[in-house]
Amino acid sequence: MYQTKAIQFIQNRHIFYSVVLPASKIIDMSRVDAWDPDNPMSGYQRVPSSSRKREIGLYALKPDSIMPVGGLLNARDADENDGGKYGSKLKFEPETKMGNISFGLLTIPDEALPLYIVDMQHRIGGYEWAIQQDGGERLEDFPLVATIADGLSKMEEVDQFDIINTTQKKVRTDLARRLKAIQATDVDHMLALDKRGKMWEAKGPVIAEKLNNSRGPWEGKILPPNRAKEEQPSMVVRETSFVTSLKPILQTPYFIRQTEEVAAELISRYWCAIQQVWPEAFENPNAYVIQKTPGVFSLHELAPEVFEMVRDIGEITVPNIYDVVKSMGNIGDSDYWDATNADGAAGYGNMKGFRFLASDLRQYLPKIG
Repeated sequence: MYQTKAIQFIQNRHIFYSVVLPASKIIDMSRVDAWDPDNPMSGYQRVPSSSRKREIGLYALKPDSIMPVGGLLNARDADENDGGKYGSKLKFEPETKMGNISFGLLTIPDEALPLYIVDMQHRIGGYEWAIQQDGGERLEDFPLVATIADGLSKMEEVDQFDIINTTQKKVRTDLARRLKAIQATDVDHMLALDKRGKMWEAKGPVIAEKLNNSRGPWEGKILPPNRAKEEQPSMVVRETSFVTSLKPILQTPYFIRQTEEVAAELISRYWCAIQQVWPEAFENPNAYVIQKTPGVFSLHELAPEVFEMVRDIGEITVPNIYDVVKSMGNIGDSDYWDATNADGAAGYGNMKGFRFLASDLRQYLPKIG
């Protein structure tokens, strides 16, 4: 038996309690109803991810970590499919009441356990992982917020799990990367992103924005977050695609050590040289795919090789880059990038195709040695 202060509230006959419990107590009292491939009807959740638990646990171990948002637990009714016995598993002694909301003493009897985790399995698992680490014992009393349902059936749990996980929209990739860019302005956050191999995602949006706002082939061509193509028809490629395509460049040792300003300038020079190879394709970029995903992914995959060859020549200038990339023009003139040319670059329509396109272009780069 366990007792705690709680706020009771009622939604359409369903009884719920908002509580704040020590992390160790939630860990001891709860469990995940995991799906078993040998018994497909046994559970409904995936087995908690070890990497996600560790990531949350590492955060929890920080001296200034917080976790103010809770999840949903359930004291499950014995009938797995039919609800209706709401309020029968837990005991509550109200002290003050206002409509359907009461404050009082909640008792969780041993026979009501385990509390099934409907939502927050990785948060709970993260604290369990953290507590087991050196110095993690202090987190046993860390207060975690939870809502406990009294008497939902298993089927109602499944319904809630489905609602939470299929209607809860994740942060869009472009916005998530903007958040990383903001975090990277703080030294501690920057180090954390670097350890996770995510610094390229933090630098990418800054570089894209600089290219979008500077004179050059990308001026006004990269569609930022929260903008529709219909609003800005001159935009050619979405920021999320452009930043993803930068990954091969930004993860090279040379670019890892560059500031966003320097990296943007070097990438701009690269594209100025590319523009000299296929000038007509840049005059009406919406009619060609060189500045759309086939072009940015394939040409950015080749960029690290080009930069290394240029550095062997001398400074990374537009003329020196052009001397390296001009031979790629042998694959075809600007018509090769025409959006209606299915036999050209436009015929490569997915990530696998972009790699094939990069391979085709690579054949025309100068040989070393």
